[in-house]
Amino acid sequence: MGSLKRLHRLHLAAVLAASMPLLATPVFAACTQDRAVYTDKDDDYTLTFKRVPDDAEDASNEFSLQLNETDLRLDGVVAWTEEVARPNGTISYKCPPAKTGEELDTCTVWQGVIYALTEGADADLLPKAKEPAAQALLLPDLTSAMTRYNFKLDKPVEAFPWEVFRFKECVPEQ
Repeated sequence: MGSLKRLHRLHLAAVLAASMPLLATPVFAACTQDRAVYTDKDDDYTLTFKRVPDDAEDASNEFSLQLNETDLRLDGVVAWTEEVARPNGTISYKCPPAKTGEELDTCTVWQGVIYALTEGADADLLPKAKEPAAQALLLPDLTSAMTRYNFKLDKPVEAFPWEVFRFKECVPEQ
């Protein structure tokens, strides 16, 4: 009888262990990428994706990058290339509405592929707008790109974002 109870306890422990990841499913799994909000390691910057209409056929995303508690706000766009499917991101600062090639070069702060990071430290491509949000994002070389950019502000930027942004919250559906 003792071995039967022990077997039952082992079976129960195995079932509980297997179900724990399901019970601990994070909020980001229920959030689509176009509603996700991220923050950097020091909570200095917030990266917020813009809502994409449900009927939109375009897979691109737009986002903003805000230095918290300041007026410094950068605009970002993610466009998927057709040849090799990659989410190419561009972050700009105060771009004029009708951008020419030269104007675009002047206001572009960063360009690169945006990666989604998982808990297991795997890197994948950024999910498309209506896919489940990534746990974390990697924007390679963002920090050095921002330190090199001249924002032409009265007070120089003192805090620069880390290149990894972790999921913070999901903007509610409207």
